[in-house]
Amino acid sequence: MRRRNTITAVVFLLAVAAGFVLLATSFFGGEGKFEALLKTFVRDRDVMAFVDGAETAVNQDLDRDHLFIQLYGGVQRLSGRRIVEDTVSENTVVKLSNGALNFVSRGTNVWVGSQTTENAAATAAFAQELELLDIPYLYLAAPQKIQRGQTLLPPGVEENGNASADAFLAELDRQGTDYVDLRPLFENNGIYSSWFFKTDHHWKPEAAFFAWQELAGVLEDRYGFRTDPALTSPASWSTQVLEDFFLGSQGKRVGSLYAGVDDITLYTPKFDTNLTYACPAYGFTRTGPFNQSVCFPERVEEQDWFNGNPYTYYAGGDYPLATITNHNNPDGPRVVMLRDSFACALTPFLALSCSELVTIDLRYFEGDLLDTIGSYDPDLVLTLYTASTTGLENMFQFDKTEG
Repeated sequence: MRRRNTITAVVFLLAVAAGFVLLATSFFGGEGKFEALLKTFVRDRDVMAFVDGAETAVNQDLDRDHLFIQLYGGVQRLSGRRIVEDTVSENTVVKLSNGALNFVSRGTNVWVGSQTTENAAATAAFAQELELLDIPYLYLAAPQKIQRGQTLLPPGVEENGNASADAFLAELDRQGTDYVDLRPLFENNGIYSSWFFKTDHHWKPEAAFFAWQELAGVLEDRYGFRTDPALTSPASWSTQVLEDFFLGSQGKRVGSLYAGVDDITLYTPKFDTNLTYACPAYGFTRTGPFNQSVCFPERVEEQDWFNGNPYTYYAGGDYPLATITNHNNPDGPRVVMLRDSFACALTPFLALSCSELVTIDLRYFEGDLLDTIGSYDPDLVLTLYTASTTGLENMFQFDKTEG
């Protein structure tokens, strides 16, 4: 009798403790661990299994180490707030009308037209310097999370990434600098928002793969660099979806109760690959097939919403300078790519089109850029930046040197 009363009391207390979690997960959409356990209990009537699993389920749903973020985000969601302020203004998160999250900088997110024009002029001058070295240049404009022409932001909130990109590309066009605007590719294929994570500011691996397919055609048409069509065919790849695995950069600011979580897809080629990926600044050299060299399986070994970043499964993250040698394509082009973080997902795929791919991130790179590029004797220099990057001064400091 005493044992039965004890079990009853434990079940009651666990149910009360998990009440907020159950309410929140049911209200926000998506089934939490505790809700799934409760459904199993209702079906099987196995009290001991419920007691044994309840604490773990509650902890997984609420994340004890980030309890304040979770509860704060949960309260914001319950109150219907679409703007969640942050102590760092540029980390303020807004909920778009399609349910996805986006960063905005309250009070400082003004039109940056003059800076954008200066960045475009610097890019054109950089392209001209490369031309003197007989190195062609191509600027790639990646899409951003908010589609052009869509009203997704809360009233009173502005975001000018696409307007900045439009002005930037117009200036490149005026100065005769080659570019490819990838935004129409995504605007005209599928549901635009589906190409992006709901809780992160990056595009999904599916979008990067799609961009690679387009870019492979551009490289052949404009420069004669052919990629075997079998490589870019979806039939040549297997995919694994890690469900509810990723809480992105925006979601980490407000918690999973406010934002939900994302799936992430891992691509594996069905064909033979052999690459070497090296980053001197971080002291690593990785040689092997695609999924062990240019991809980082250790980044997805376990689910960790707040401390992990599964997006860096692809290319590992943002490095000052890194090189990828494709041992199976020695006759392919040598390419240098100036990049922002959107390039993480694209880099492993693009490397398969090259004999050597060098990536440089100007946020962290120190040295003489032109001398560094020249030392690799590239067949082409690319820049891949997302729309909102066009307004950032530090990404266009092509004359940056150490010190």
